[in-house]
Amino acid sequence: MRHNNPFAVRVNTHELCEYGCGQRAIYKFKHGEGKACCSRHYNSCPGKRKQFSDTQDHKSNAAKSLKTRTDLGITKSSQIKGGKTRRENGHYERLSVRMREILAVRSWNTNPKWGYYKDTEIMQQSSLEHKFLQELEDEFGLQWVSENVTRGPCFHYYDPTAGKERLYISDFKISNTIFEIKGDYTWNRCGKDKGLEETNMAKLTAVKEANYNAVLVLEGKRIEI
Repeated sequence: MRHNNPFAVRVNTHELCEYGCGQRAIYKFKHGEGKACCSRHYNSCPGKRKQFSDTQDHKSNAAKSLKTRTDLGITKSSQIKGGKTRRENGHYERLSVRMREILAVRSWNTNPKWGYYKDTEIMQQSSLEHKFLQELEDEFGLQWVSENVTRGPCFHYYDPTAGKERLYISDFKISNTIFEIKGDYTWNRCGKDKGLEETNMAKLTAVKEANYNAVLVLEGKRIEI
């Protein structure tokens, strides 16, 4: 990324920017009339940007953009129809299986521990997931874990923050219960992101609507939803 403009020279002056923003100039350009500017590039000047915006017919541009999307078949209604078709033909389920296969070879977590849990076929992708499986092993034994715990299925849910339907790949399934493993940060950014919390809760709501039990394992503490 280039940070400097070879055609602009930093200056110490009381002149104002000549591009209409009214701020003090801190650059002068070598080319043209050598105008003074508040920024390295005159297109970064707020006054210049406003002048450009004022010359645009935003309503016409929006209409052209809609026409382009319509011509390309990417309107909202077409996206909804496309999503329904992909659900009906099992695209999302095949995608989730493929993602699992990729994660088995190259986990998002580069720690060599995070692959399969011990001598089982159960994938683990974080220290919290490892802790969850270890607690089950301590309580029931490794063979029980191997025979009863699987990675969870997929669920379609409505994301309230994005305003669209998404695919949720759950963490673990034991019998008819889905376990979602989260830390405080991935759940709601340690209480700072209510939108993220609503999205995560929407996933668990979809689990319940699919007639599964849902348990959130938050920082190791199990919370029945």
